[in-house]
Amino acid sequence: MTKFPPNSNPGPKRQSSKILNESDRRVRSRYAASGLADEDLNSPPPNQTPEDLENKDLAHLGLFFYFLPILGFFPALWTLYRPLGSREQKAASRLAITLAFGWLLGYIFLETGARSSELLTIPLLLMSSLLTSGYFVVNIWLMVRLWQRRPLRLPGVSQVADEIVGKHLS
Repeated sequence: MTKFPPNSNPGPKRQSSKILNESDRRVRSRYAASGLADEDLNSPPPNQTPEDLENKDLAHLGLFFYFLPILGFFPALWTLYRPLGSREQKAASRLAITLAFGWLLGYIFLETGARSSELLTIPLLLMSSLLTSGYFVVNIWLMVRLWQRRPLRLPGVSQVADEIVGKHLS
């Protein structure tokens, strides 16, 4: 086995940097041929903040995950525990968590009541299925409102989300 001195390794790292330098040189020559200066190649546009560099549509698309019934609870909770995230993301997360907790508590209470009562089994199971269907419909409705870029406000639920969930998780 042949040993190379420490600085003469002809491995892929040197080859890739050589290719990158050739590619960079070609891009710079095309850029210069277009009439622009070499300094303009790496300079950001004036008065541009890091928020301007974010893709707003991609962040907006990420809000849809919060309103996936049952599963959207987890990314919404993750958003509130992170210190990062826009105001819109945090508001949508609080609303999704409030809806999920409300559905879960209602479902548990109705199912427990249906199992413990002989007389009210059918009505409580029917109410439980209506609650679950309503939860799914409200989440889909919120996704449609999000797609239309309309405000995500639910009377009563949004206030609870802002006051209680916002106080404990944000």
